[in-house]
Amino acid sequence: MIYAIIITSISLLLSLRTSKNIFAPATIVSALWLFCILAYNLYPHNLFHLRIQFYTGISIWVGVFTLSSLLTQSIFQKANNTENPNLSLRNLYVFITLISFPYVMWHIFNILKEAGLLNNIFLNLRSAAMGSVKGLEEGTSKNYFAPLWLVAYVIELLHYRKKQRLWILITLLLINLTWAFLIMSKMTFLNIFVSTFIILFFYRKIKTKTILISLGAVFIFFTYFQILRSREMELKDNKLKYDFFTLYVLGGMPAFETVKPRSSNYSGENTFRFFNAVTYKTGLKSQKPSSPILEFVNVGKNNDVFTNTYTTLYPYFKDFGFKGIFFFAIFVGFFYGYLYKKALKKDNPMVIIYSIFFTALLTQFMNETTFTTLSFLIQIIILSHLPYWMNKKIIKKN
Repeated sequence: MIYAIIITSISLLLSLRTSKNIFAPATIVSALWLFCILAYNLYPHNLFHLRIQFYTGISIWVGVFTLSSLLTQSIFQKANNTENPNLSLRNLYVFITLISFPYVMWHIFNILKEAGLLNNIFLNLRSAAMGSVKGLEEGTSKNYFAPLWLVAYVIELLHYRKKQRLWILITLLLINLTWAFLIMSKMTFLNIFVSTFIILFFYRKIKTKTILISLGAVFIFFTYFQILRSREMELKDNKLKYDFFTLYVLGGMPAFETVKPRSSNYSGENTFRFFNAVTYKTGLKSQKPSSPILEFVNVGKNNDVFTNTYTTLYPYFKDFGFKGIFFFAIFVGFFYGYLYKKALKKDNPMVIIYSIFFTALLTQFMNETTFTTLSFLIQIIILSHLPYWMNKKIIKKN
């Protein structure tokens, strides 16, 4: 434990001194894990004691991620897209959002109505999102319009200058919030909140203190949101069966202790699930991809706390062991360091992408979401660049 605290502390101080920004990737990651380690050892809970496997893994991850991201930030990168997005494409994003959202809403509620699942609506909405409802086997959360809705909102927020477009901004925000509520997804809510805060912070429209207070309010909201979406499972005698902070923030660490290194059925089974799914669907491979929903394991001393979150280390460690953690810490650190440096230089697509991807840094105590949600990330990258690329082409022609 001591060496893990030392490494995360040094990483945090090094990042703060170098980046001078609390939203730098290395600052967030090192501060997050220092907080989690201290909280696990100081906050009262009934979880198993952490052993050397977690402390070694997280020390490698934080140390290497910090060095990789800071090294990337030190390399000069010019901003390529500082101009405004193409207005026609920007309006097209809004138009598609306004047309597609009512259709998606109607489709989901129609299936729930036909299945007679409108009674316990919040629990059934979550079941539909997970693919447990007939007719929605792929899950409502696999809505290919959702990335467009989010990018359309963030673009409007980033380039909001005229009051005439205020109704568009508010409408897009409400659509995204309604969608998050419809699929009962904490991560989708967090994506909306965090991307909003990051955009406002980068353009100096909000202070750090306000963001920290807002994030505290978001955490309280998530506690009650969890009860709302699965009330029968979460409550007993009108009391929460477990401590929300313990289960969702701390629970992944002892769960990681149960993972055996290099125990996957085949190389890269968990880390490269996206590519495995593509090759399976195209018929290039007969091996089915692993399920994105992991098995629940007991992490409580009294056999009363179960979780299926294993921290961001899970796929790398399960597929490749400690070497996997080391290698992918370099890669992921480089990726986020690059995004952050470009965003700092007001490269607009990168500001959008970093604001949305930032959630993955904040939730490393739960799951890995850089590789496991690669399809979503690729869509965000393409949709964020397209309006600016289009405008640049038009400017060059003129």
